[in-house]
Amino acid sequence: MKIDDIIAGTKKRRHRSSRLQRMVQHDNLHKVDPQKLSEAARIQHVEDLILWDGSAGAKRSLLTLRKMETSPQEATIKWDGSPAVIFGRNEKGEFVLTDKSGFGATTYDGRVTSADDLAKMFMSRLKPDEDPKKVQDRKEFSERMRKVWSEFEAATPESFRGYVHGDLLYYTPPPVEKGRIVFMPNTTKYTVDPNSKIGKQIANSTAGVVLHAYIDLDGNISKVDSSKFAQGGLLVVPPVVVTHPAQIDASGIDQLESFISKNAQAIDNMLNVPEELKMKNFGGMLYDYINAQTKAGTLDNLGKNFVQWVESNPKISDPKKKRLIQYIADNQQGFLATFKIVSDIMRIKNDIISQLDQQPADITATTDGKPGGEGYVVGGDVKLVNRKNFSQANMARQR
Repeated sequence: MKIDDIIAGTKKRRHRSSRLQRMVQHDNLHKVDPQKLSEAARIQHVEDLILWDGSAGAKRSLLTLRKMETSPQEATIKWDGSPAVIFGRNEKGEFVLTDKSGFGATTYDGRVTSADDLAKMFMSRLKPDEDPKKVQDRKEFSERMRKVWSEFEAATPESFRGYVHGDLLYYTPPPVEKGRIVFMPNTTKYTVDPNSKIGKQIANSTAGVVLHAYIDLDGNISKVDSSKFAQGGLLVVPPVVVTHPAQIDASGIDQLESFISKNAQAIDNMLNVPEELKMKNFGGMLYDYINAQTKAGTLDNLGKNFVQWVESNPKISDPKKKRLIQYIADNQQGFLATFKIVSDIMRIKNDIISQLDQQPADITATTDGKPGGEGYVVGGDVKLVNRKNFSQANMARQR
């Protein structure tokens, strides 16, 4: 059957969040798939909303950008923490501290209940012929995690049940350099005014963690309430709010909003792929394509080299490549409009990020020596990240 012969009216692609709750029964508890946990903690790029919710998502993107001028207090720093940790108390009230691999392990019990077992678990993952430097690095990491166990346990109330997923910011007291507290958990380097409220909290702590999600004993994932944890040796970092508004290109946003309205039907028709084509993950493929261009440093060509990306992608079968390329050819208006919108939103977003990064603040961030960190979160579920700067640098660091 040819694509132009297919009649519209098929089921619309479900939003990514609708697939986050797939659980597997294990030991009388529901086990969380680590990948699903990562997706639950993942916050969408503002320019990607169109991929999941079509023209309505694009208009929501513009509303989010406008908020940076009218309601900057809705934006918070997005911390670039690492590694990911999961901690809490099991049904018996025993304290557990582990990582995503341990939490979702099936061949061993990775939900360890002692500091020594945590260190042993990390060391057990080394290969027999592992590089000596990696062995030494792992030993140092394991020992630091063993020592910081007590701080995590003390912060977790005896009555707490379930787990929280977060990222470490530091697990030894950060040093002070040139009058600023300094730590670099992953790709971004942070410096903090020691006289600020957050600076004093960091100075009085041994470890710092930023939390993303709560997992109950049945495996259900929801928002986390960081206020439930006691502050002390472990600092559960509170949201750091943006205090100064950014100036937005109002006329540019108005023009883009008009363009979205004019092309809404074409965009939505393209993203609503007929089931007969067997491309339920179409939005996901567009997302993967954007990430690939980010990593390659070719975001300026966004949309122009999609067919070449499809043809060279070993993860897409040959029959699917043909269907996909033909589908794009048959939906040129929606396809071109989508990537014009994504590119324009990126441009406006990057200007806003640049303004926020240059504002005086208690916390400053640099990535590869350039001002700026991972970015900002608006409303708790949308992020403003400069993919050319942070994302590309972060992808280059991944092993």
